[in-house]
Amino acid sequence: MKNTILNFTYNETLLSFEILKDGRIYLLYAGKERKYKKIDKNQKYFRTLVEVEMAEDERNNHFGLKSVNSAYGLTYKYVSHKDIVNSKGHEVIITTRNEYLEVETHYQFYDNVCGFSTFNVVKNISNQDATLTYVSSFIVSGLWKVNTPGLSLYRSINSWHCEAQWVKESFERLGIFTGNDWFSNKRFSIHNTGSWSTKDYLPMMIIEDKKNKEDTLVQIENSGSWNLEIGDNFGYVYYLASGPEFNDNAWKKVLKPNETFLSCQATLTYGNSFEKVIQEVTQIRRKYRRFNKDNVELPVIFNDYMHALWDTQTTELITPLVDVASEVGCDIFCMDAGWFALGSDWWDSVGEWKEYEPNFPNGGLRAVCDYIRSKGMKPGLWIEPEAVGIKSPMVKEYKDGSYFKANGRNVVVRKRYTLNFANEEVYNHMLNVVSDLVTKYDLAYIKTDYNTDVGIGNEYDSDSLGDGLLKHNRAYIKWLNEIMDKFPDLTIENCASGGCRMDSEILKYCPIQSTSDQTNFKRYPFLSVNVLTAATPEQAAVWSYPVNAQIEGYVPTDEDVAMNMCNAMLGRIHLASYINKLTRTQLNLIKDGINYFNSISKFKVGALPIIPNGIPFFFDKQVVGGLINKDKIVLGVWNTSGKNKSVKVDLSKYEVKCVNVGYPKTLKTDYVYNKETKELTVDFSTEYGARIFEIDINVA
Repeated sequence: MKNTILNFTYNETLLSFEILKDGRIYLLYAGKERKYKKIDKNQKYFRTLVEVEMAEDERNNHFGLKSVNSAYGLTYKYVSHKDIVNSKGHEVIITTRNEYLEVETHYQFYDNVCGFSTFNVVKNISNQDATLTYVSSFIVSGLWKVNTPGLSLYRSINSWHCEAQWVKESFERLGIFTGNDWFSNKRFSIHNTGSWSTKDYLPMMIIEDKKNKEDTLVQIENSGSWNLEIGDNFGYVYYLASGPEFNDNAWKKVLKPNETFLSCQATLTYGNSFEKVIQEVTQIRRKYRRFNKDNVELPVIFNDYMHALWDTQTTELITPLVDVASEVGCDIFCMDAGWFALGSDWWDSVGEWKEYEPNFPNGGLRAVCDYIRSKGMKPGLWIEPEAVGIKSPMVKEYKDGSYFKANGRNVVVRKRYTLNFANEEVYNHMLNVVSDLVTKYDLAYIKTDYNTDVGIGNEYDSDSLGDGLLKHNRAYIKWLNEIMDKFPDLTIENCASGGCRMDSEILKYCPIQSTSDQTNFKRYPFLSVNVLTAATPEQAAVWSYPVNAQIEGYVPTDEDVAMNMCNAMLGRIHLASYINKLTRTQLNLIKDGINYFNSISKFKVGALPIIPNGIPFFFDKQVVGGLINKDKIVLGVWNTSGKNKSVKVDLSKYEVKCVNVGYPKTLKTDYVYNKETKELTVDFSTEYGARIFEIDINVA
């Protein structure tokens, strides 16, 4: 029997495998087809396509915390493969097996995209229990030699008020090099432990190969704990992705004979730049997410929380905001936290989700919802479905196992319990709660928030703390889908103190994502462009709040109003604040902004992010970013310097036909496009400011 090569090529992406005479199979290459080079035959033995660790296995601990060279990775044999045409494109399934486990490795290629998604299904084929401690979602090794110059890693810092801030460092600076020809025991990982999936980082990394002008994006998809890792292995670099595992996340899973475990999914894209791989993953996100008409219609949302009512909702306070939101052209009016309590004294008493009747005399909350509809908008409500305050009347209603538990006690974080949606009674109760709210008030919109990180996980009815968290994560996703199945016209916004749970797993289902709790419009531009790396433009909700209620005596200028509208123009508008206090001219600026947003909605749903001046970072003196679709660019240009400034934009990579101001058209804009240098210069005469440009381009 000869060695057999299996090649699968779709949309310029190549997966190349080799099956040896002894039945071993290796992933020789994963990437752009034109970049493939034959490899040193001695290196193939370290190019596994899946890594699985069991507690029962001997651990090769000379590799430290690295997740390579697992017992399964060193002993599995090829069983079979399939190449299936499906509705999304092609799916390749490769089955491997050792004496204890069988693994199906799935690779889903998508039509017209350079990249794929991948996951593993592990089955216990032995006659005894198997305790899983690590299951990879994807691994590839051997694409670069260790110590190769020009290799860098992009990772995205993601934290409260400062989401999606990308930093770049060389492999050497990260410690990915060796002093010998074999291996070190150094890895570099970014990972999350806990239920706020993106409190530290976005679950993505981009590897830049400067010499070959090739970038590789790796994304792991889970709404809880996850891991991304790079390191060296016998002279070559590997990178891998997984959901929760034992060392970092206290995860283990016991598989009884014939039981299976589904890994988290990873997605990879390839391109010649940071911008290109973001564009490719944007397309994949659109292909694998659940359909929701919200992502086609892009309604404008007014939310009464930020710089307005905060968490004090009453009929008297809501009504004037409804009037002005309708006047400027909003489509949805969402009542945020507080409709269920007196004032803002509710943090540790939430969980019942019933209106506080004294807040809504003369017909209750239903009358307010009817008034919203009478003004041509649709009503929405805020809810935090996983939270129960320690003073909530619901605390005693829930039975043992309803809350996350660790060390024998219910977990309390900031005077709150966290509900365990893997518990059937909890699941059904909260399904009924939301169903009753939608039906009672005829809601079109639900904002789900999540303001505490419950920590490592839940030990109740689980094999480990990490197992309990993963069970909850998956049950919560199932719960979201069941609500949307029941109410197909309902829009569910995902929020977790802004962007603290802004992962691609939950965005497969929630059509809109709160990107931040940032309260300073002068700092939001650092997010407005960057959050498009985490969410598609039609899902990325950005606050626009022209009236800053936190600054006593603050009077917004026309330029302030315009900048707020520009901040949200590339994503989704979440209009807020006491805009009823603005002048008529300023209200017209908002109305013009909404009209312009609506005019580019069809363009946006197929558009891809661009960053002509590179990805911005917090406190940069200028921000430039936009969207491209076919023969048009919508470009945002921001002055964030705190002084008068000229911002220059390099448009040389595009065949520009003409440049025009998109928004605002009623304010003076000083700009010039130099056809010779292909550079756009925008002169700002204010310390902070923004403009949106429409650029017609020739199609390549």
